[in-house]
Amino acid sequence: MVKSVLKSDLFKNISSLALIQVGNYIIPLLIIPYISRIIGIENYGSLEYARTIVLYFTIFLDYGFNLSSTREISVHRDNKELVNRIVTNTYIAKGILLLISIIVFIPLVSLNTSLNDISLLLWVTFLINFGNFLFPLWFFQGIEKIASIAKINFVVKILIVASVLFFIKQKEDYWKYNLFLSFSQICIGIYSFYVLFSKYQIQFIKTTFKEVIDKFKTGFKVFFSSILVASFVSYGFLLLKDVGTDIDVGAYSTANKLAMTIQVLILLPFSQAFFPFIVKTASNDIYKFQKLIIRASVVIFVLTMFIGIISFYFAGFFIGLIFGNEFLFASETFQILAFLPMFTILNNLYCYQGLLSLNKDKLFLNIHIFFTIIILLISYFLVPVFGLKGVALIRLISEVLIMLVALFYLKKTINTLKNE
Repeated sequence: MVKSVLKSDLFKNISSLALIQVGNYIIPLLIIPYISRIIGIENYGSLEYARTIVLYFTIFLDYGFNLSSTREISVHRDNKELVNRIVTNTYIAKGILLLISIIVFIPLVSLNTSLNDISLLLWVTFLINFGNFLFPLWFFQGIEKIASIAKINFVVKILIVASVLFFIKQKEDYWKYNLFLSFSQICIGIYSFYVLFSKYQIQFIKTTFKEVIDKFKTGFKVFFSSILVASFVSYGFLLLKDVGTDIDVGAYSTANKLAMTIQVLILLPFSQAFFPFIVKTASNDIYKFQKLIIRASVVIFVLTMFIGIISFYFAGFFIGLIFGNEFLFASETFQILAFLPMFTILNNLYCYQGLLSLNKDKLFLNIHIFFTIIILLISYFLVPVFGLKGVALIRLISEVLIMLVALFYLKKTINTLKNE
């Protein structure tokens, strides 16, 4: 009975997170044919370039709390006082990070002459972080009640689509697309913040400076690893902006957007719902934990391999259908990235779900430090030579290597724990 309830809750959370990702990725993807035809390939590349820069600030603001605070709340969810303390310290820490982000972002945009042409676009894109600050996804993941905010997220994204279709009428309106995305996240943040305190009766409590510092310490390894991942994922793209053409940037943006949409639709609902569940399993039964990892690996491999094959052979069809025939030059790049979701999701399973569930935060960090250094060096020398194709290949190969190393250390860690 208990087992069936757990499975039911897990499925419900995965379904709710899937609904959130439909709102976050599929709905915006549906209006890309309309947007891309109006704003053109160059401006679409600028939208993605602005989101890439702002992503660093988003990761800085999240600081790994979607894993570290989720893990804490999942373990202590029945202790109301301790949950209040976790929520209080997390919000204070995020408030400090948001303030630092603003202080850094102002001179970055105003003093960097190369960004003058897209300064407005950068600012409206940066606004999304005010919504991210308010949105306590880590809390809802920890108590496994994602459904509380999934439906409203979906409704808001539908309304945003209507706004985009109404307000973006000419090429010069391209910046409004990111503005609407930011505004939607702010609305979700405000609503979920209200639900946190009204429905779940969470209260801010008196805390100490030491507790806030401890919160930073707890999340540091995951945060730093996230920064490293963002660095090697986006560095090639940022280099391409300097050494390639606007068409190259647009091609990579188009192919990567489609590959990432496939990836997050599978990865985020699975990982965000699975993580609090598997954390509890890891602490109670290492043999059951191993079985869960194996079963998840098989399901992910079969599903993503099938999707990868379809994406590879019908790359031109999907690019033309979603972005329009004028974007077909991105088809070859999308073929290179067709199997990226498979390796990235398996990497997430072995690294984030596996090593972090077993409290191997230091090992997790060391893996990412090593590969970030290697990938940045390779990108620096090869992207100027091989351009667009080099960026796509480095992106794919990096995920394969990290996945294999993570799998090796996960198996080694599990065997060690079983022999203790």
